[in-house]
Amino acid sequence: MKPTLSPMTAPFLALCMTLSQNFGNDDSNNPSVHATTHYDNTSIDPDYHFQEDSSLSDELLSEAESDFQSLDNPLDATRGGQRGRPRGRSRGGRGRVGQGFRGGRGGKGIKRGLRKPLEPSQEFKMLHSQATMAFIDHDYALAEDFVQQAIAINPEMFSAHTLLSEIYMARGDQNKALTALFHGVHTRPRDTQAWCKVAELILERAGDDRSSAVRDAIYCYNRVIGANPAHVEARYRRAALNREIGNEGRAAYEYERLLKQLPHDTTVLRHLAEIYIDLDEVERAVRHYEDSISHYQSIEPYEVASFTWSDVNIYAELFSYLGQFNKGISMLKSLSRWLLGRRKDDIWDNFEDDDREFDADDLPRRTVVQKFTSGKYEPSAYGKGLPLELRVKLGVFRLQLGADHVEEAMGHFGWLDPENNRFETRLFDYPDLFREVGDALHLHNHHSQALRFYQPLQQIDEYVDVSYLTNMASCYREQGLTSEAEDCYKTILDIDASNVEARIQLANRYEDLGMPERASMYINDALSIGTQEQDLQNTVEASVQIASIAVTKLSATGAISKVLAPRSTRQTAGKSLSDKEACEKAQDERFQIMFVQMRGLKVQLRAGNENAKVDWMRTAKVLIADFRNNRVFFPFDKYMKFYGYTKEARAKSSRSKASQVMEDKRMMAQHIQMSSGDFATTVPTTYRGIAFHDWLDILLEYAVLLACAGRSGPAYEIVSVASDANIFYHSTESMFLIHVSWFTCALISNDQETLCNVSRYFMKEYQFITDSYRLYSSLNRLCDDLTSCYNSGPSQKFILRQVKAMDFSFMGENRRKRLYQERASYTTKDELGNPLQAQDLDVGLIMLYGHILYAGTSYSYALNYFFRAYAVDPMNPMINLSLALGYIHYALKRQSENRHYHITQGFAFLFAYYEIRQNSNIPSERQEGEFNVGRAYHMLGLVHLAIPYYERCLALSGVINRAGIQGTLEDFASDAAFALQGIWAASGQRELARAVTEEWLTL
Repeated sequence: MKPTLSPMTAPFLALCMTLSQNFGNDDSNNPSVHATTHYDNTSIDPDYHFQEDSSLSDELLSEAESDFQSLDNPLDATRGGQRGRPRGRSRGGRGRVGQGFRGGRGGKGIKRGLRKPLEPSQEFKMLHSQATMAFIDHDYALAEDFVQQAIAINPEMFSAHTLLSEIYMARGDQNKALTALFHGVHTRPRDTQAWCKVAELILERAGDDRSSAVRDAIYCYNRVIGANPAHVEARYRRAALNREIGNEGRAAYEYERLLKQLPHDTTVLRHLAEIYIDLDEVERAVRHYEDSISHYQSIEPYEVASFTWSDVNIYAELFSYLGQFNKGISMLKSLSRWLLGRRKDDIWDNFEDDDREFDADDLPRRTVVQKFTSGKYEPSAYGKGLPLELRVKLGVFRLQLGADHVEEAMGHFGWLDPENNRFETRLFDYPDLFREVGDALHLHNHHSQALRFYQPLQQIDEYVDVSYLTNMASCYREQGLTSEAEDCYKTILDIDASNVEARIQLANRYEDLGMPERASMYINDALSIGTQEQDLQNTVEASVQIASIAVTKLSATGAISKVLAPRSTRQTAGKSLSDKEACEKAQDERFQIMFVQMRGLKVQLRAGNENAKVDWMRTAKVLIADFRNNRVFFPFDKYMKFYGYTKEARAKSSRSKASQVMEDKRMMAQHIQMSSGDFATTVPTTYRGIAFHDWLDILLEYAVLLACAGRSGPAYEIVSVASDANIFYHSTESMFLIHVSWFTCALISNDQETLCNVSRYFMKEYQFITDSYRLYSSLNRLCDDLTSCYNSGPSQKFILRQVKAMDFSFMGENRRKRLYQERASYTTKDELGNPLQAQDLDVGLIMLYGHILYAGTSYSYALNYFFRAYAVDPMNPMINLSLALGYIHYALKRQSENRHYHITQGFAFLFAYYEIRQNSNIPSERQEGEFNVGRAYHMLGLVHLAIPYYERCLALSGVINRAGIQGTLEDFASDAAFALQGIWAASGQRELARAVTEEWLTL
């Protein structure tokens, strides 16, 4: 009986057949290739602004990526390469350049390229055959066992990996199937077709974890480009994937490379324009378009197939982002003239205040131009040939230039013919242009004209959204058409039931009509939208009590109007005001008793009493639930300050907001209030009779206890509640304590990502203060998470902005305008709200960014920043040590151009550091210097030079002990002893190794 395969297996069969062609004729069987498979993580976020030259882009991509291509092929490590030595030369002598040979370390005459693949062993062939037969018989467990054994014998055989992938796929385990194929394709590092197909399959089967799949696919395309740097499709796909995961800088770099491969390609130009708009680097896109336009204009229009009207539209749009509307108009007209075949018709360049060149007819405006010759060009080469999209853009640009150009703009907009209700109306062909024109006119307060283009759009459902209806209602209101505006706002509520502005406007409308009941209904709904409804997760009795308190408090503050009181759903409807006050007072007393109990438990809690801890946390949970349920502390926007619990105080808090919606809400609340009270002259400092600072202590201590219990998620949530409360948000001291508690919870949870995110708060709020940058390094040093966020893309980008902001402070005004746009990076302000600039170069900040680059193995770029710090503080031992290690580590990299020079430079700074340390009066610092110099020699394999330094390090440990300060300072004796043990053991001196171990490394 002929075996059948699962339908899911078909794509993998096709892929495996493609990848298995010419088996044994490439490098897939080379065991050395398999052994040196390099998994290069190039998914770091390089979202920075880089210059035109490639040197800075190399820094952003990190040096680790530049190693990629040679690591694909182990033989590249023995070649002269493109860095360090000229092509065709190596340590072994001269090769026969151009004849397929090159000198290498093994001598002359070594053939270039990969070695001939090995033949599979007989045992592999037998196991592979048995696995295939078992797979055909649908015995997948046995087939998997055989193929795993075959892979263990000859892991470089691609056919075994493809068969294993088939087996997993037949069993329905897509993830394992893809993993097996992904591992197997590493045996063919130069097979670009295989890598591309694997990348496509990864994306097809991404599932919910799309981000991880995209990064895997990027890795595959890295291998393709490593094998063939000219592979255009791979670069396109890698650029698109990088942009998908937010790596805009990396995507821009890819498209820049593509533009060099495909000069003036309009598809690449369009992608670059989109990315540079997102990166706020529009000038770069403009320069690329200018170069391409100069190229295309040097040839005849009929020879230009790729540069179209769409490119003109995109190019003109770039000037709108720059705010250069006059230049945008000039370039749009010039390019349109060129594409219409009138490039030499430049008489129209003198007419900057109108666009008569693109009128429909020669009369009346074109004929009055002296140099104009009617009939010289076809009528379609003038106004009738200009696409409507570009005509509308001309009109929008004219509208931006001011009132003097409105008439010209309306002339362009008239081509849409909005009053045409016949079958040939342009509405259904260009609805987006109708919306664009309406929005532009509404923005410039031409409301009656905007309605001409808004009203026809009601016939197209997909364009009737909240923003459209809001703009149209605003136009109706400005024109005095209140009934039509009311209909728009009601339609908005049908679409978006939580829309606040629509409710405010409707309440205002009904208040003007003398209908306070309906007005109060809308304003009360507006006041209640956006509040957070929390699941208290408590006993039924506590939940009912707290819910009752919340409803009572809302009633007392006017949030629930008396007009709505008769509803059966309101639990407090039948209560008198005195009953509510009595209930509120009883609840206050109850919470105060609970707070006193918590204070009594705190002493036992701090002593480690588990029962006291459980009781304290149970009580705190009830108090925190009530605090979170108080809507006064959590307004629509947390920048609204707290003034009290009454509705008058809440109205006062909204006055500071610039939003017209909130101002209207305040005014309407005052108009429809059903009762009035004395407005508080002082801001309350307590809630439930408990001071606000005590509430903060409860929240933060509860969060820390949750973190200690291993519940980091709820702990972060509680801290976030504290930071969102307006009674704490506007207090610098409270926010400081909140963020200290936040990183305390992260430290307890060993969560480095949260540590990095929280530490940015201190660098932002205390900008250009060295301790804030030291805190960032210290927190990362205390966390031993396997995933390092210290030098991650977002962290590197944030610190780079800090460095740029510092540099911006010391530049002249002309250089600021010409080179930098970092004014927005000033984040610390004085009492008057003015941004504080750096007074001196912050060595700590410069060294921090240098160490981030150093941690990413970008040693050459790190040295630049270390030297900046060295110029300010040349006698700082840490700066000298960093320079030394940067040079030495760079010397050990393949890209080192002069290894001995770098090592010499490194040891020059290392001995400067050593001298500084030896002049110290503190024994541990002298010991540190001895150990670090010995470790540097040890790293270079010069153990005979390292041994004396290690021995002096051990001797200084005795000095520290005799001084009686052991334990208060760091002692490097055990580290030096461990290093000596390894040296002696490796050199065969077992007795010496044993002696060092027994004296220094035993407890």
